[in-house]
Amino acid sequence: MNGIKNHHEILTKQIIDTKEISKQQKEKEQEIKNLKEQNAKLQQTLEETNNEMLELKKLTYDMLTNQEEVQNLNQEITKLNQIVEENSTEFLALKKSIQQPQVKQHLFKDKHIIILDQMNLRLLSDEAYYLQAVYSPEGYYCHIKIYTRSTNVNNVAIFFQLIRSELDDVLKWPFAKKITFTLKNNDKFFALTITPENYIQSLNASSFDKPTEEYNVAVGFPNIITHEELKQFIINNNLFITITIQ
Repeated sequence: MNGIKNHHEILTKQIIDTKEISKQQKEKEQEIKNLKEQNAKLQQTLEETNNEMLELKKLTYDMLTNQEEVQNLNQEITKLNQIVEENSTEFLALKKSIQQPQVKQHLFKDKHIIILDQMNLRLLSDEAYYLQAVYSPEGYYCHIKIYTRSTNVNNVAIFFQLIRSELDDVLKWPFAKKITFTLKNNDKFFALTITPENYIQSLNASSFDKPTEEYNVAVGFPNIITHEELKQFIINNNLFITITIQ
């Protein structure tokens, strides 16, 4: 009887041990499963991290590339600024050299002759030349304005302008004289005339009325002649313009 009892106890213990082993095995399997799931999550996280690193590398490369482009652009801007500064200095020097000589003006009873020297330089400048104001033979006070390079294009512009004076009260108005601008070189001849009658219906008709301000609105020719056409009238780098008021 004792042998049977001992055998039963051994079997019972083995069953208990088997259940315990089975339980532990299940726990291990669950633990392995959990580890696999964690590993899968880690793999996913690692993949996402790698993608982020690749994106970061791309952004870093783009930033470096952009910095290089910006640096190159800044260098180009610096060069352009230097060119502008050099050209500005050269232009100011050119303008100064043009302004130093006075425009020569010879006055006669019925006409006056203007001499513009250094025409090779003047044709590069947008400077306006206001000639000495003079009285016409009848007593009208006026002056002439010349652009050797009109509005940044290669044309010469010339304008006539009446000026208020103390003689205005005894003069006949509106001003009705013809103003003729003449360029001449031996057998070559070029002339244009301002006729007040041509402006009667225009917005500038008041330019020939008795001045109520210091100056009337100037009238004339914004494109009297092109630089190419003008060359034939330039003598020894001088331009001669005869102006008559009749």
